[in-house]
Amino acid sequence: MNVLFTLQFVKTALASAVIFICLDLLWLSVVARRIYFKQLGYLAQIRNDRVKFILPVGLLAQCIIAVGLAAMITVSLQIDNRLMVSVPFGGFCGFIIYATYDLTNLSFVKKWPVPITIIDIAWGTVQGIISGFYVYYLMGAL
Repeated sequence: MNVLFTLQFVKTALASAVIFICLDLLWLSVVARRIYFKQLGYLAQIRNDRVKFILPVGLLAQCIIAVGLAAMITVSLQIDNRLMVSVPFGGFCGFIIYATYDLTNLSFVKKWPVPITIIDIAWGTVQGIISGFYVYYLMGAL
C-alpha cells in the first residue's frame, strides 16, 4: 500500500487525470453532446445554444474521479499485478462512482431522465475499464 505515497503514483495519477479529462471532454463535447443537451438542457446555463460550464469546478471534479480511480486500481495492482485484475476492477470502480452520482440524482432531482442515468453509468464503467488499462501500463512505465 506504500505505493500510494510514491513519486511513481503521483506521476501515474497526474497522467491519469490528463487522460481521463481528455476522454471525458471528447465524450461530453462530441459523442454524447446532443443527448445530454436534449435530456438535461433544462438544468443547464445556456449561452449561444451551448451549455455554459464552470470550467474550474468541472476540471476539479474530473481530477478527483481520475485520481480516485488511479488510487483504487493501484491498490488492486498491489494485491495482484495483472492487467486482467486492473481492467475489471477499474470498470467496477467506474460503475460505483457514476452509479452513485446518477442514482442519487434520479432519487431527488425533479425530472432527472432515466436514459441519462443508464448512459452515464455505462460511460463511467467504460471510463473505469479504460483507466484499468492505462493505470496498469503507467505504473509499469513510470
